[in-house]
Amino acid sequence: MKALDGRLQAAADFVTPGGRVADIGTDHGYLPVWLAGTGKISSAIAADINEGPLQSAAANIAAEGLAGKIETRLTDGLAGIDLSEVTDIVVAGMGGMLIAEILEKELPLAGKNLILQPMTQAPFLRRWLCENGFAILAETPAEAGGKFYTVLNARYDGEKREADSFFAHVGRMPEALADPGKAELARRYLAHQLKKLEVILFGMGQSEGARQTAAEYRALAEQIREVLA
Repeated sequence: MKALDGRLQAAADFVTPGGRVADIGTDHGYLPVWLAGTGKISSAIAADINEGPLQSAAANIAAEGLAGKIETRLTDGLAGIDLSEVTDIVVAGMGGMLIAEILEKELPLAGKNLILQPMTQAPFLRRWLCENGFAILAETPAEAGGKFYTVLNARYDGEKREADSFFAHVGRMPEALADPGKAELARRYLAHQLKKLEVILFGMGQSEGARQTAAEYRALAEQIREVLA
């Protein structure tokens, strides 16, 4: 069985033991194959909007003898899935805006364990979750292919929250600094976010709007430095 990379392993760690998983945008099906093959889950739906990846997933599922536990399904997001079929929903490997669009079509998703891994636009996703009644329960850092990622674990509770600039950009990642098993990777993730801000600040112009944004970004960068100190 193919081992998961750091990004998918971080997502797998948030999955409910014994759960029933919908893996949206499954691509090659590596995550549900690993989850079912290791016995962590009872069943899974490997879903994708494109036939090519779904055929690849089906081949990987068959190769591991897991066709009885994992169903492939051609669907746009969650549109082709009865939510009563699953306990956990994984949406990984997409931009934060697209993840939000997929979830928004099926709100409120009450009672579902959400595992979300944005490749880009994580601040947008965090804000969207807070504004739409989702609690971000935890975040964990991940590294794969020399890049840093965050994996969010969220659940709908109906309470709308405000996400300030600091929370939108780093979420609950500072909490991972207190976890001996995650601290070093969390520190590198936060340092990477700081570097991105510094690059943006270096390239900003001098218009009034740019100066205001630069002031906000400088304050945010200082907050991250304080966390890393």
